Amino acid sequence: MSFTVRFLLAVVLVVVGLPASLSAQSTTKQTSKAPRGSISGRITIKEKGVPGVVLSLRKSDLLLPFGPYQRATTDQDGFYRVPNVAPGSYEISPSVPAFVMANSRDNTKAKTVLVGEDENVDNINFSLVRGGVITGRVTDADGRPVIQQEVNIFLATAFDRATPQQVAFRIAAGQTDDRGIYRVYGLLSGRYKVAVGKSDDSYGNMYGPSRSTYKQMFHPDVSDPLKATVIEVGEGTEANNVDIALGRELQTFNASGRVIDATTGLPLPNIRFGVQRGVGQRTEYVNTLATSNALGDFVIEGLIAGKYSIYLFPNMAAGMRAEGLPFDIVDQDVSGLTVKLYKGATVSGVVILETDDKSVLQTLPQLQVRAYVSNPSAVGGGASSAMSPIGADGSFTLTGLPGGTVNFNLGGVAMSPFPPKGMVISRVERDGVAVGTRTLEVKESEQLGGVRVFVSYGTGIIRGVVKLENGTLPDGVRIFLRLTKGNEQLNFMRPPQVDARGHFLIDGLVAGSYEISANVLGRASKREVNVQDGVATDVVLTIDMSAPPVRPGPPPVIRNP
Repeated sequence: MSFTVRFLLAVVLVVVGLPASLSAQSTTKQTSKAPRGSISGRITIKEKGVPGVVLSLRKSDLLLPFGPYQRATTDQDGFYRVPNVAPGSYEISPSVPAFVMANSRDNTKAKTVLVGEDENVDNINFSLVRGGVITGRVTDADGRPVIQQEVNIFLATAFDRATPQQVAFRIAAGQTDDRGIYRVYGLLSGRYKVAVGKSDDSYGNMYGPSRSTYKQMFHPDVSDPLKATVIEVGEGTEANNVDIALGRELQTFNASGRVIDATTGLPLPNIRFGVQRGVGQRTEYVNTLATSNALGDFVIEGLIAGKYSIYLFPNMAAGMRAEGLPFDIVDQDVSGLTVKLYKGATVSGVVILETDDKSVLQTLPQLQVRAYVSNPSAVGGGASSAMSPIGADGSFTLTGLPGGTVNFNLGGVAMSPFPPKGMVISRVERDGVAVGTRTLEVKESEQLGGVRVFVSYGTGIIRGVVKLENGTLPDGVRIFLRLTKGNEQLNFMRPPQVDARGHFLIDGLVAGSYEISANVLGRASKREVNVQDGVATDVVLTIDMSAPPVRPGPPPVIRNP
């Protein structure tokens, strides 16, 4: 498993354990001025305006699907206008599930729009066409309808992988009804493969478990995706009778055991933990949680065959950590598992925010210090994580960590793994000696104090536009930005966004020298940029669309997040 994936999995654990009592905060100074920006455009089908379509506008820098929306409705000629828009980057999308954007290359129905102070952004238009439909019936080994089962739609090329480790991602999904019939609509014209069931080679069942678990089968009744029938879909066409015959349900098993204190041997009640399944080089989190009872006993139900390990949720065991406990399920229940909890390492110290801005300093107690320690012994890799509120004096205490390299991260509001905008951990000191940029070595069960985590606060801005020469941007194709400082890929958990006009804005940057690059369809442009606090630096990146595309290299690794 790559470092980046392990880090994101650790973030998931931290997010699950976040206290719901935190309220949304911002490091940006608030003013009483009412926003006066706007976004307007037109929605058309076959060049004719479509009335009564609702559009939704939301901030595009939100990772999770929460937060306020602004809405507008098209008039009788298909025109819309969203008023009172504050400065920022947004995604706007029309609610037309059966339609897709004309000439799009993916199923994205949203456009990114960057709005300046009191700016009126016009001509954010959507040209729509009716999407295609795939429908069919799913039956089990006895020919009976399979009810409430997820049906996954893949691009026909999704399984043309360069290496066995690559995983196919679905692009759409549906669910069978009480007759076993499914209907997936709003598909782009193209070639697809349709599958039902579970496989270690593709991602599906992302929206909750189905009623039953089956081995993945493709239309019509093959398990090898390379032998699956390709379904062709055109604009407004319907592919019927795309039926799938499944085999028997996958047998599931239980794992049971006891949670004990490794030092005293006494059972530990009310310990909440989860299970992860190793799939090659990646980890799959199982939708099954367990809690030990008054005697420390637990039962985990509904596990298919595979390699598993148990993980504790952050801050759930009074400063203790779990010993790695891998176990295999082959063809029967597993019992007698012993989860041993040990005294974890503790790291305590202070967060020092390097700014004189009093409004920013006041936000410090509303933030959290989060940390994770890589755990390569876990099935598929993994990490142990911890979090701590920050006191008014900047103090924090992280408990329940295993020995190893502690990676620090600064967290913001509830359910948000983003660091607050403008705040960057610049260095970590132990007893006054710098030990790393965002890392610290800790021994097993060590009680480590005197740690200082320094946080820089940046107010620099890179503002710019990507210009395309000798060609235009196809609908549904995005321009990707990458920002680096020295040899370090910056820790954007969501990359900076380029809007429908090619405009972009990256704020909250610490002063220094950066390299910014734009890429579209394998064609790139880059610039060196010197950023100063409180200053907006304008940049123009020009990409020649007639130039031959350059084969992209491997994705960058996020270092020291």
